[in-house]
Amino acid sequence: MTIWDQIYKNHQKGGSAWATLSEGIDPRFIDLIGKTNFKLKSAFDIGCGTGKYLGYLQSKNFRVAGIDSSETAIEISKKFLGDSTDLVLADMYDFKIPKNKYDLILSVSTLHHGKKERINKLVKRIYDSLATGGIIFITLPDIKFNNKSNAFKDDKEIAPDTYLPLYGPEKGLPHSFFSRQEIDSIFSDFKGIELSIDKIGRWFVVGTK
Repeated sequence: MTIWDQIYKNHQKGGSAWATLSEGIDPRFIDLIGKTNFKLKSAFDIGCGTGKYLGYLQSKNFRVAGIDSSETAIEISKKFLGDSTDLVLADMYDFKIPKNKYDLILSVSTLHHGKKERINKLVKRIYDSLATGGIIFITLPDIKFNNKSNAFKDDKEIAPDTYLPLYGPEKGLPHSFFSRQEIDSIFSDFKGIELSIDKIGRWFVVGTK
């Protein structure tokens, strides 16, 4: 059982809505979908969770697919979205995303759960998996955020700017944090990068292949 699988199971039993479980669809995403002409209308969500983003896309006539490392999350998403939806239980760093297939790849509060070398490689695979003109909607936490979050008041640095919380629901799960300059470098292959940051220190990255 993964750490996030335990979080989902606890929530199902009436536990707290940890982190993204308490959030709705980010208004930046709604705005992006509303103003963009997606030719394929084919979307892939890395860390699909309960399926709320994919459900929104389904309502806009997208074909949707996604992965999550939590078996419970996949079960919840399939119940919400329908069993015919292409949802796979998988580790995002190992999963082979089909190339040149999607015109939207999204990942909210997920990609940073690992060391930076693996994250950088995953971003390159995401680029390869987009059709020409495809768009990303991805979040990564700002480097300053780890000093503000209660979950990181007591942590262990395991690599530069990568930390393990030593208590709380995500105890033992790597979290990497990024400067603005690192964000620019990681997504340098993408065109027209637009960046914004929210009140809890997440960078929202939108760019085009």
